[in-house]
Amino acid sequence: MRPPISPDILPPDDFDLGLVASDIDGTLLLNWKPISTATIDAIHRCQDAEIPFVLVTGRPMRWLAPIAEQIPDLGRVVCLNGAVVYDIASQSVVDAHTIDSQTLAEITAAVRVDHPEARFAYETLNGGFIDREFVTGRPREARIIDDVSELAGEDVVKVLVRLETSDSQAMHDLIDPLVDGTCHASFSEPDNGLVELAPFGITKAKTLSDLCDHLGVARAQVMAFGDMPNDIEMLSWAGHGVAMGNALGSVKAIAAAVTDEVDDDGVARYLDAVLDTRPN
Repeated sequence: MRPPISPDILPPDDFDLGLVASDIDGTLLLNWKPISTATIDAIHRCQDAEIPFVLVTGRPMRWLAPIAEQIPDLGRVVCLNGAVVYDIASQSVVDAHTIDSQTLAEITAAVRVDHPEARFAYETLNGGFIDREFVTGRPREARIIDDVSELAGEDVVKVLVRLETSDSQAMHDLIDPLVDGTCHASFSEPDNGLVELAPFGITKAKTLSDLCDHLGVARAQVMAFGDMPNDIEMLSWAGHGVAMGNALGSVKAIAAAVTDEVDDDGVARYLDAVLDTRPN
């Protein structure tokens, strides 16, 4: 039996939990496995206490179907690193931040000047598009294009970049200066060789903040869970940011607390410990 969560890493006694925000991959589940029963029970425990549980993910909307099957009563989800707010129950887009055609052309041109080997993929409100030589594990889910101009008229909400390396941090360090001021660069896996570009000024934290304003929840009342650099702004913004035990060191360094790894139900164990301390 695992030891209980140490009281030393729980929020202070005066923390008034008003909303839980959580990343999905590497936080609620790993490698596309189903969410554990313990985690689903903890989510429902929050909902029963009238504490909203909000998913905040880099996933596009079409990758949320397995989550909806397991937890159909979730409400709004922040997708694509903050670019889209999606209602999982009605399967509809509530709000979206897009990258216009001119900016899109500037981004791809700026990267290709220094890295002509760069290949791009594009998430839109109408599905995914990829360069002909872009390597992806889900090619049947995307339409192939030969030039970025073919995306005219599409609502582009995220751009993914590949170079000739699998080191995502190294890629980010190369690409971020090239797109500074036109979009926000991050990555969500350390070794998949992908850098993710969101519309300028858009992060998980920014869109979560707007959603909390809509729900009437103060920043100080938000508890957030995450594991990768695209979660850093969210964990830093939240009243209490919690890194997973499997999180990268850069994420743990900015978090208020570190819970167990995802395979050890880190979110569920931490939430249960917090909820156990709440007055009835």
